[in-house]
Amino acid sequence: MDPRLGFHFLFGAIGGTAAYFVGLPMPFLLGGIVGTASFVLAYERDGRELPKLSRWVRLCFAAVIGAMIGSRFLPEHVPLLLKFWVSGPAIIAFILVALGGNYAIMRGLGGYAKKDAFFAGLPGGIIDSVILAEKAGADVRVVTAQHFIRIILVVGSVPLLFWAVEGDVVGSVAGETLAQGQYDVSDVASIVLIAAAGLFLGRLLRLPVAHLMGPLLLALALSLAGVIRIDIPVWLQHVAQFMLGVSLGAQFSGLSRKMLLRGLWIGLLSGAFMLGLAAVIAILLGYVTPAGFGALFISFAAGGLAEMSLIALSLDFNPVVVALHHLARIFLTIWIGSFLWRWLASREGKS
Repeated sequence: MDPRLGFHFLFGAIGGTAAYFVGLPMPFLLGGIVGTASFVLAYERDGRELPKLSRWVRLCFAAVIGAMIGSRFLPEHVPLLLKFWVSGPAIIAFILVALGGNYAIMRGLGGYAKKDAFFAGLPGGIIDSVILAEKAGADVRVVTAQHFIRIILVVGSVPLLFWAVEGDVVGSVAGETLAQGQYDVSDVASIVLIAAAGLFLGRLLRLPVAHLMGPLLLALALSLAGVIRIDIPVWLQHVAQFMLGVSLGAQFSGLSRKMLLRGLWIGLLSGAFMLGLAAVIAILLGYVTPAGFGALFISFAAGGLAEMSLIALSLDFNPVVVALHHLARIFLTIWIGSFLWRWLASREGKS
């Protein structure tokens, strides 16, 4: 193994630790990306090249993340779905409009290639979008950069918006987590086994983003059936996010500063567009669902699932309602994005 690979993890750890103490959301994921990407960009500035991290680092820890997300939903949460049935069509509409608008911004204003614009514009999670993009042969560096900027904008601006408009102060979410404090070895073993089994089943069933969706759906099914009830250790969540952050930051290899600056202003436009779209949908759903504008806005603001749930908790909104919306958004974005890309690719192949 090339010893230079160790610098990815060293600088990722520096970035993650700094982000944690500063109080950033998703500190070990976002800090890991920034720390590793900063090292890669600085190292390669003089034309030197770094070795690539194995894609299995990202895929294996994506499976762990999927298992943890799926295990958070319990049988008592099911009745909530009945009260928010209208959110299903609204989420689908949000995904289609957001994807169309983002594609126009990134293709028309950013000048990105079709593949890069499509997957960078998906309103899903950074992990699943990158895996879909990689599978389709898109530029993972562009997709990672755009989703990273969007997450930073959404997670950072939403608390400030509530503070400016309503005077509600949201505390730092860096020290908060959806994981549980009480756990034992069996909980960790369960997560690892579900991740491994789900990864295998996802690939066997040819699910889109199988490494994430296989473990997520398996954990969700076991949890809702009452077969498992897992307490997730905080450190496992941090380790998984850190490993994903380092692997994503390493993808910045070969990325020019010009490309990075272009991604910044395009990402700001895209993020602002999606926040505006989330606000419109929240206003409309406020008339037909048992939730106010604030909770619905957070439910449709396309940040991370855990992070938006934690913001909801800080603002005294129901975090389960918010989490269910974001899980549905991520799940549907994977399926819709995968289907649309195959359809578009087949049409181009025939023309």
